[in-house]
Amino acid sequence: MTKYRVVVELGARKELRTRTEKTGMTSVLTVTAIILIAHMAWAEKLCDHDAVLDAQGRLLPWTSYDRIIKGSMEYVKHCFTARSKFGDDPWYLVTSSLTPEAKFKYNQNNQGSNVFYATETLARYYAYCGDKEAFKPVRLLVDRVLFYHTPSEWAWPHVPRTQDDTPDGEYTDVTSEPDKMCMAGSGYIRFYKLTGEKKYLDAALGIARTVANHMREGNADQSPLPFRVNLKTGEIIEPYTANMVAAVAFFDALIALGYTESGSLPEKRAVLWRWILEYPMTYYRWSGYYEDVKKDVNENLNQQIPMETARYMMRLRDDASDWKTHVPALLEWVRNRFGKAKRFGATSVCEQDGCYYEMSSHTARYASIAALWYGFTGKPEDREEARASFAVATYSAFSKYSQGERAVNYVGLGYARPWFSDSYVDYLPHIIDGMAEMPDMAPPDENHILASTSTVTRVKYGKNQIAYQTFEPQGDEILRITFKPQVQANGKPLDPAQWTYGEYHGVPGVLRIHRTNAKRMEIKGARP
Repeated sequence: MTKYRVVVELGARKELRTRTEKTGMTSVLTVTAIILIAHMAWAEKLCDHDAVLDAQGRLLPWTSYDRIIKGSMEYVKHCFTARSKFGDDPWYLVTSSLTPEAKFKYNQNNQGSNVFYATETLARYYAYCGDKEAFKPVRLLVDRVLFYHTPSEWAWPHVPRTQDDTPDGEYTDVTSEPDKMCMAGSGYIRFYKLTGEKKYLDAALGIARTVANHMREGNADQSPLPFRVNLKTGEIIEPYTANMVAAVAFFDALIALGYTESGSLPEKRAVLWRWILEYPMTYYRWSGYYEDVKKDVNENLNQQIPMETARYMMRLRDDASDWKTHVPALLEWVRNRFGKAKRFGATSVCEQDGCYYEMSSHTARYASIAALWYGFTGKPEDREEARASFAVATYSAFSKYSQGERAVNYVGLGYARPWFSDSYVDYLPHIIDGMAEMPDMAPPDENHILASTSTVTRVKYGKNQIAYQTFEPQGDEILRITFKPQVQANGKPLDPAQWTYGEYHGVPGVLRIHRTNAKRMEIKGARP
């Protein structure tokens, strides 16, 4: 189909003129025609979709975020399979990268970090819509990684193989990344909270003991945990990664459950946090994340680590870490180094120096941090930065290879093929996180839990009714609902001082709850 760009000019006699650039023909138009043309945008393709603009020329999402979330999970639940010794394995157990036609592309699987992002996606998605079927693919992944933990006699015992270079569904690589071990450990903890099955907590504790035993003094050239090691011999292959926030978050999750390992974990956690503030936060050497980078890892900077560090800083809001200064500085650094591509003014983020392509997971990650920062500042320009980047991130979803409402997602505008991480589990949670601060991203005619500081273990949606339970007795939830509510906690009316309903960040119909000593919540339509 031929694309036309309509250019509106002001002629010498102050007549409004248009020129169709294909033919060069010029004609005088009436004001009515000009109004119609003002709403016509050049049909520029972003991946497989025409760019959608508002009257001010700002980029809009091409479809709803709700559709992307649900369609993406439909694909994960019903994705292509490959034969392995275990039977018909979903492709995310075999390899992370396929062509859109579901043929193998690379012999690479980053299953360690996938455990973390898959469980984070599940926690948010289940709370959002109550779809129990989403547990099955996540359980398959978590159990497969757990099955291949290292033997007790190895230098790094009882830890996951975090990367696999053979597309056979068997995780037998001898090299691994300690930061991804910590991410997998955090994923186990989240899955334990979601299911109540203690074997996942026990596995996380085994990882923590091994990782803590291998910590060392960090400096500018070596992190407290190395980037890559030989699991069997203990040889350090790459000494530096800035991703120590993964270990901090992992240790914090165990400490919150009361597992301090006789004081060892709090002490080592403090060492890790001090190192982050002293070195990467000072020198901005944000390198050492991607498993497929085999050399010059120290010089290959990326956006993932600084953005996830910023996220954790906003979660902690520890004044001693000067987060109010660091977070906007990290956003600006990522925007200037990896967000140089602008799509109708919207920041589209590239992955790393060594793979400098626009990718929707990283754009959505950046947008989610910008949205969290907007939640703190309330500044319209911060909101617009987040809104626009989220809009860009929609265009890789539902590629032309999708079947009905099962979304085959590209990695991004610069990377037209799917990956399990970038196209799905390291993409969807950032969109849902954005809804917490910009609830207009969620559908106005449906009921949804948009965020919880706890883990929602059960949820049931009914007409003008939501019932849910949480793992932790204290926490905060944000919901967008279609009815005026009354709120109960543990079967009794919740103190009105602990919840508010109305407009939030300019969006109506938002319910915010602060729970203390309550796990069982029920929200019903208020009586007239």
